[in-house]
Amino acid sequence: MADALSPAARAEWVQAISADPAAHTLQARVRPSETPVWRGGHLAAHPAVLRVFVLSDGQGGWQAVPGGLVRIAAQGDGGDDPWLSMQRGSASADAWVVGEPAMAHAGPATPEPADLRPPLREPLSPAALAEAPRIVTSRAAENLFWLGRYTERADAQVALARLMVASHTDAPAPLWAALEHMARMAGLVDEEAPPWPSVPALVGSLSQQLGDPHGSVSLAYNLQCLKACASGLRDRLASEHWALIHEAEANVRQRLGPLAQQAANPPDTLAVLTFSAMQLAAITGAQTDRMMRDDGWRLLSVGRHIERMDYLAQVLDIGLAHGLPELDEGAAALLQLFDATITFRAQFQGRREMLPLLHLLVHDADSPRSLAWWPAP
Repeated sequence: MADALSPAARAEWVQAISADPAAHTLQARVRPSETPVWRGGHLAAHPAVLRVFVLSDGQGGWQAVPGGLVRIAAQGDGGDDPWLSMQRGSASADAWVVGEPAMAHAGPATPEPADLRPPLREPLSPAALAEAPRIVTSRAAENLFWLGRYTERADAQVALARLMVASHTDAPAPLWAALEHMARMAGLVDEEAPPWPSVPALVGSLSQQLGDPHGSVSLAYNLQCLKACASGLRDRLASEHWALIHEAEANVRQRLGPLAQQAANPPDTLAVLTFSAMQLAAITGAQTDRMMRDDGWRLLSVGRHIERMDYLAQVLDIGLAHGLPELDEGAAALLQLFDATITFRAQFQGRREMLPLLHLLVHDADSPRSLAWWPAP
């Protein structure tokens, strides 16, 4: 501040400004107004400044936008920040104009008091309703896209982990080798975990990885991300939908997290995963049945389908490489991972031939878990 500088220092600034005027800006110090702030259980007066915004009409005219942005000092006296900059801890608040003042009478008459009633709105016509666009903001679009991806990613992790934990005692060697390959591909087991036949150690590593909230490929982490995306979409999600997401994240964090710090306990891990599978099924059902099917919902569906195609294509590739369709247990495992067991039984009456299996998993566009399926608009 210039008034606090010594004469010598001020002379240096004058010389610098004269040498390069365009690189400097001078601003007069103005004592700010004050606004009440609730702090420490009582009201206190803090310095505040109002920043207003004006719009150009493109023809040389300007119009002030009602309201503005208020900067409020963090300290009651403004401290050493007379400009109330955000970088030095000042807070910001929106200023709203709830009514426009009435026009004053000509002459010395006292102006009429401000009319604080909200302006009347014309009723919407059928034509206006039919033509009204459904706006999807860029922030909502991004959250919806990743909401779909994280939902599908968590669902796929639960399905694979349930299959591994449930079959870890009696799975034949080719099936377990394929499951282990899939788990390492999906990051569900630690890279240093011993391979089959050290099944207990592998299942223990699986439980630890699933419940690690800091692992970028863990179930706990993906549910945290799912919840974070959903928190930015509260105006689009039914209250039950949000409650399901919140409870699914809490279930894994509170129940699977402690198991990750203990010795492997497959029955407890399986119980948590089974409950998570039911919650995720309800979440995907809410996305299908309780959300407006606008462009935002289509982005959510695109995210889910991209994640599903990528994961299931890798699952099928690994399954074929290990010859799973040729084994009864292997074919059943593929159907379970594609969530197509009931459909296959209903259509093919328990057959185990390669062709009908691949037809259902790859080419059947009526199956939502097929690689050929695409959500209807």
